[in-house]
Amino acid sequence: MQRRSSQYYDDTNGVPLEDGRTHHVGVAKGEVANRVVLVGSSSRAATLCSLLDGAPQFSIKSHRGFETFTGTFQGTPVSIVTTGMGGPMMDFAVRELRHVVDGDLVMVRLGSCGGLSPAAGPGAVVANTPGSVRIARNFDATFEDESDANYVISQRSAAPDAALAQRLAAELARDCDVVEGLNASADSFYDAQGRVDANFRDGNGNVLERLRALGVASVEMESFYLLHLAATASTCARRRARSWRRTGAREMWWRRMPSRPSNLKRGAPSCGPSSRRRLRTCHRRRRLSRRSARLCAPCKLDFA
Repeated sequence: MQRRSSQYYDDTNGVPLEDGRTHHVGVAKGEVANRVVLVGSSSRAATLCSLLDGAPQFSIKSHRGFETFTGTFQGTPVSIVTTGMGGPMMDFAVRELRHVVDGDLVMVRLGSCGGLSPAAGPGAVVANTPGSVRIARNFDATFEDESDANYVISQRSAAPDAALAQRLAAELARDCDVVEGLNASADSFYDAQGRVDANFRDGNGNVLERLRALGVASVEMESFYLLHLAATASTCARRRARSWRRTGAREMWWRRMPSRPSNLKRGAPSCGPSSRRRLRTCHRRRRLSRRSARLCAPCKLDFA
């Protein structure tokens, strides 16, 4: 959907674009890598950018506060995107990044959290390999007492890609104290996370006990939305990813690269016939083993 006026949209479906850029995150096709690290703050993004092979080859800050940096880490293209806080901000980021990235899209969230399990103390890294549930204030409740009805916990958890989550947790365990456990994403930093505020009648005295009873190790505000969107990515997105695989590697950051090899024109195969046959065989095997291309979020890592 292309924006036709600075005053209104003629169609509210799809992702709004302004001169080819998404309305909120502010990115266009060719500017975001297929591997994305999502963080909440600008300072955390700056720390990650310092680990890249060099200065980011592309960076932008949108008028809505999203920041995107694209570069390489050990030769592999990667983007670092700041999302701010909360589920709605994560929704903006995931949907608009998916809109501008062709092919497989892997997202990992790196952020802070509250630790609920004894092992998830300060300095530990919580890898949410089991996934995340959601807890939210029930606006139909009266909040006259500490009833369970005051806060709704989702009956189903949103799970990450198991293979990628386990591999990431194993790599982190080499250098960090890693705790693997279920996460809970709250719709607020305050009431739904059990914080008591005498200025409001929140009725949340039993929230933390309920979460601990489910085996929750960490609490924050974004991961459930990331994992849920990954699990509900449409067949259209998956089909587009498979199509990208068949046509070979596409050029990354085509808008910004100073020069471009002739065999990396947009949409053109980058390998010979025999190589393409081997790729097709490999892709068929992957599909048979249920590892077809899809939007996936390996896991959320929280510094408790």
